[in-house]
Amino acid sequence: MTTKAILEEIKPLGRDSYKKVLLNHGVEEPCFGVKIEELKKIQKRIKQDYRLALELYDTGNYDAMCLAGLIADDAQMTKQDLRHWVEKAKAHGGVLTGSTVP
Repeated sequence: MTTKAILEEIKPLGRDSYKKVLLNHGVEEPCFGVKIEELKKIQKRIKQDYRLALELYDTGNYDAMCLAGLIADDAQMTKQDLRHWVEKAKAHGGVLTGSTVP
C-alpha cells in the first residue's frame, strides 16, 4: 500500500462536522475529518508498517498522521523519529503540550 493510495482512500471518509470539531480543538489544516474508528479499520488491514507510517506522517495531513501513529512499529521508532513527529504535530493540545522527547 502506498501513501498516495491511502490518502485517496481516507479523503472520502472525512466528515465536515467532525472536521469542524477537530479544527475547533486546535487541529491545523490539512485535515479531512476522518474518525478514528475509520482509521482503525485501515489499521487492521495494514497492521504495522514502519516505513509507511513515516511517509504518512510526513504528508502533514492530520488524518494520515493519526493513522501513522496507529501503524507505527514502536520497536523501530528512534528518538530522532519521535522528535520529528513532535515538531511536526498538527495539534498541540493535550498530551503534546509541554512534552519533551529525551
